[in-house]
Amino acid sequence: MNHQPGFSPRAFLRSRKAALVHFSTVMAGRLDLTFPNDLRQAKTMKGVPLSFSTILAGDTNPHMAGRGGAEGSVGLLVDIGPDTVINSVSPDDSGSNVDGSLGLDPSDENCKNSIDNRLTSNEWHVKDYVPVGIFLLAPIVVREVHEIGGALTPIEVKIGLETILMHFPGERVFSANERHSLSGIVLPANGKLSAMTTCC
Repeated sequence: MNHQPGFSPRAFLRSRKAALVHFSTVMAGRLDLTFPNDLRQAKTMKGVPLSFSTILAGDTNPHMAGRGGAEGSVGLLVDIGPDTVINSVSPDDSGSNVDGSLGLDPSDENCKNSIDNRLTSNEWHVKDYVPVGIFLLAPIVVREVHEIGGALTPIEVKIGLETILMHFPGERVFSANERHSLSGIVLPANGKLSAMTTCC
């Protein structure tokens, strides 16, 4: 990992009870990278950095009233592993792409500022992360491709938990609210919900 000696971004996120989430957003323009294909691809990508938000208890998505914090309403929750590379961190949108970012090095101070001074949502540019499960913040609004007038068109659609289960059978699904920083349910392939569990 590319951080200053003696500082662990993973330990820092845990101390803040913050989740690291790459969201499926309604800004997606490519037809092949709308929901759920965008998250399926994100789960398997190696060597390519993606944009993540740090999510805290009480954060809200763009489709609801509140303080913000999330770029979308459904995303890929990840952990930081020994091979994870954090390219940069920023308290707001740092204009990240595969070529780089306007964010700052993931030092102790910059990681703290990325949360303490975040605007609507912050941005961590990360690659070679460890997928943990699917993260939700209701209401769940995604961009899906539908045929309209004979043409494939990306549109915003509100979906429910049953749709997440259909697209990601067997995945652990997590969420957060004002009282609980992170809790989850397991959606097994048989479609029956398990008891609540607490994330790592």
